[in-house]
Amino acid sequence: MAIDLNLLQTVEECDNALDIITAEKTQIERRLRNLGESLESRSARTIEVTEGISDVKAIIAGYTAAMEVITEGKAKRELALKVQREEAKLQALENRQANYSSVSLIEDLVDQEQLAVQIPVLADTIVLIEQHKAEL
Repeated sequence: MAIDLNLLQTVEECDNALDIITAEKTQIERRLRNLGESLESRSARTIEVTEGISDVKAIIAGYTAAMEVITEGKAKRELALKVQREEAKLQALENRQANYSSVSLIEDLVDQEQLAVQIPVLADTIVLIEQHKAEL
């Protein structure tokens, strides 16, 4: 990308351009850092969700088996309510698991690459503007 520094004709314009580009660079660095931290913690969350799904499925299986043996109406209804609650938990965990899918991971990795490429370009632009400012 060629930058036409002749558009900046005064020191003040150079200072304004430097302020804008420096702020943009800082914002991108922050977003890149946050995305990196998110990607690092993703594997731990994925494991937690997968384990949670297994646990809830085991609980549901246990309650369902107990319901088949119990004949008393009140106890059976209570177990049925517990199964419904656990199924709701299971649904929530499965929704969370979808958020940590491989497609989501790839999207975040692409975002990370796009941000990482911008930082050196902005840094080079800052240097060029500072040199141009010194010439004015």
